[in-house]
Amino acid sequence: MLRPHSFDGMLDKARTTLDDAIGDANSAVATLAGHARDSERVAAVNFPVEEALVREAVELLDRWKSVALSLVKELDHATEELDLQHRRLFNEKIGLENASLLRRRLARKPMKPDEIIVSLEATLAASAELDLLFKQAKPVFSRCFHECELQLEGAIERRRKLDIQIEEVQRRANALAEKLMYQRRNRPSSRHADLQSELEADYRALVAEQDDIRRQEQELQSRRTVRQRLIDIYEGLAAALNNQIAAIGAMAAKLTVDIEQRIALLKALATEAEPASATGSRTAAVESLIQAFEANVLAGHDLAARKAHVDAVFTRRLEPHLLPASADPGGVAEETQPEG
Repeated sequence: MLRPHSFDGMLDKARTTLDDAIGDANSAVATLAGHARDSERVAAVNFPVEEALVREAVELLDRWKSVALSLVKELDHATEELDLQHRRLFNEKIGLENASLLRRRLARKPMKPDEIIVSLEATLAASAELDLLFKQAKPVFSRCFHECELQLEGAIERRRKLDIQIEEVQRRANALAEKLMYQRRNRPSSRHADLQSELEADYRALVAEQDDIRRQEQELQSRRTVRQRLIDIYEGLAAALNNQIAAIGAMAAKLTVDIEQRIALLKALATEAEPASATGSRTAAVESLIQAFEANVLAGHDLAARKAHVDAVFTRRLEPHLLPASADPGGVAEETQPEG
């Protein structure tokens, strides 16, 4: 019997990468939340450190998505091969129609039903573990996204208030500049010494007030610059988390239908394999998937059309470079905001 495909290495990598991505995302959101709460210390934010923290979190999110994407595709490819082996039980030439004579000679004989079952159950076991990783990842990233969104809204509101304060200071500065200009143009002659002295004192007071207003505006502008930089960081992290949630949704949807396809194939093989091997060496996770399949009256219904749909969504969202050149990326827009 051939050794079934092992996905252990890829699953270990996916688990480790997901743990790292969750840890960094939580850390980044918690750090930014501290800045959102403490308005007094916001001017002392160490932006290079904060931006590096968020950048690392975003890179880990992308890495996790890439690992999970590869695993979903590898599972799908393994299923295609096993489906081909099932069909070759009835026609050994299937899959070799356009192959060269050498390839036909080198092609191994069709696998036996019990061999296909063992490989298919290994693929289902890996599917069950990946499905659990998706179920673990989505609520965590959704919570991080919503927290980041709330912090972003707070930062935007604080910046709006600063904008209002800056506009008010600028109006005062403009009014004061007109007063100063008026006094410069209407200074009394030296014959009116008393009046001139009094107006000079007023003029100096206006100049001092103007300097104070300029300092206020500079301070407000500096605080606004800090807020805007924080907003840029919040927006970058929120966008990465939102994209991650959308990607998990597309991958989980494909995996769900692919699992149905694997179970349907397993049931078809069960009628052709030896009775003793029909159940193979199923794990509890595989048994759970099969029981859920059997309990769902719609499971397996219109499977080919549903798989074509989820595969199209999967490609459009995660592998747009594989779309035909004539395809319109904006033609079928789908909501990417997280649920709940």
